[in-house]
Amino acid sequence: MKLVIQEIIDQEIIHYADKDQLISSKFNRIKIIDKHGGKTIKMPIASPYFLFGQFRLFRRFMRLDKMCVIPSATGYVIFWQGIVYHLSRDCSKLIDVMHMTGCRNPLHNTVANINGYELFFGEYGRPNPAGKSIYRTLDGGLSWEKVFNIPNDKIRHIHSVNWDHYEEKIWVFTGDFEGQSFILSADKDFKNIEWIGDGTQCYRAINPFFEKDSIHWIMDSPLKEVHHIKLDRQTREIEIKKTFPGPVWYSKKLDDGYYLAATAQENGPSHQDKYLHFFVSKDLEQWEDIAQFKSDRMPKGLFKFGVITFADGEQDSNGFYIFYEAVKQFDGKSCLCQLAK
Repeated sequence: MKLVIQEIIDQEIIHYADKDQLISSKFNRIKIIDKHGGKTIKMPIASPYFLFGQFRLFRRFMRLDKMCVIPSATGYVIFWQGIVYHLSRDCSKLIDVMHMTGCRNPLHNTVANINGYELFFGEYGRPNPAGKSIYRTLDGGLSWEKVFNIPNDKIRHIHSVNWDHYEEKIWVFTGDFEGQSFILSADKDFKNIEWIGDGTQCYRAINPFFEKDSIHWIMDSPLKEVHHIKLDRQTREIEIKKTFPGPVWYSKKLDDGYYLAATAQENGPSHQDKYLHFFVSKDLEQWEDIAQFKSDRMPKGLFKFGVITFADGEQDSNGFYIFYEAVKQFDGKSCLCQLAK
């Protein structure tokens, strides 16, 4: 199996892609292409930041490229510079819905979108004395309410909020350090909450795979050896599986059954080399390393870590989108890819 790059796209993020629409962004401009044509939406930004934002290096340093766009039943939910916006379906009306205090925006593909109306997200970012909260909308992003708060003596921040359609539960992954990495499984109202794990790095992850009898994730820890972890749904016991050569931030299951995962380049002892590795699996048992990339020469952390991310939405092995940060020759670019034998 090999990774084939079909097209390199001059967009920093591909947020969502399926047969009906493609949502991408570069700095403060969102591009939406659908059956009605293409639209470009300019997000508001203060004048000094607009000036700095004209240059990719400054966008990296100041995190001026960071954005999340999620299609909902009533339009689009946009996380941008600490504010949650709602954009109408016809892109004619942009509303400032909520100002976030616990983070600037969630990580990519970490917002649970249950049915287009019910969406959940958790606060990422630096520690906050008020802890980190989980928010819910019932109207596709037009309004939000806080449904749960985790104190700052329990976790550092929330990595992802996910919907498990098998158990019909919300699964929340937290981090970062020893004693802070847990999984929460809860009903939609967070009235009945199950805490899973002992806070160690085995439970530190971002994108889980939900299967009928098990839940899988790959550790995103730069601190400990990284493993694929399998959780038995009945016993809640974990099985330590394949070792990965570095922390895996993002992963995705394609519609035709392939599982994708990419290691990042951070700083820490879990890294076995200086590459970002692109893995594929057909059964969550055997993983094949099919492509390797180098991070660029800019200081890690200060100018971002080397990361490969997958676009949300229904895609298959004949056509799926990825985008890069701090990767040599691909920084700030997106690609349309396919898997080939």
